[in-house]
Amino acid sequence: MERTQRLIFLALLIGWTIFRLVRYVRVANSKRPGPAVPPSAGALPRPVPAPAAPAAPARAQSPIEPEGRRGRRLAGLLAAAAVFVGGNVLIWAILFAVPAFDNVPTIGRLTAGVLANLFLIRAAGAVARTGSRSQGSPGDDRNPIK
Repeated sequence: MERTQRLIFLALLIGWTIFRLVRYVRVANSKRPGPAVPPSAGALPRPVPAPAAPAAPARAQSPIEPEGRRGRRLAGLLAAAAVFVGGNVLIWAILFAVPAFDNVPTIGRLTAGVLANLFLIRAAGAVARTGSRSQGSPGDDRNPIK
């Protein structure tokens, strides 16, 4: 393409972008309500219930009782982070440290690494979900002293 043709296409692209931005700003600032807001239909809000008093004082947690929900969630998140970081180290080391991939263009290796990260994100999420569920339910009582 010639230089003038490129400049014309660039001007058209910039003009189209400005047109769309102005249109979005006009729609956002209009006085009419948006289509996704449902009407309230005159319903009264529900009364807020009074907070309940604590039933019994909290007891000290035994070191042999299973961890609480927060601990399981933290363990799942740490496992997911380990999978994600370890997978990234492995992927990028293979793509850029193995001599067999030296002939592949850098942009191709970068694209492969980014696409592999999409699978790593899904795998880390699955590990986080299974890691938080695998340690037993809150009703599971494994305390042998009771």
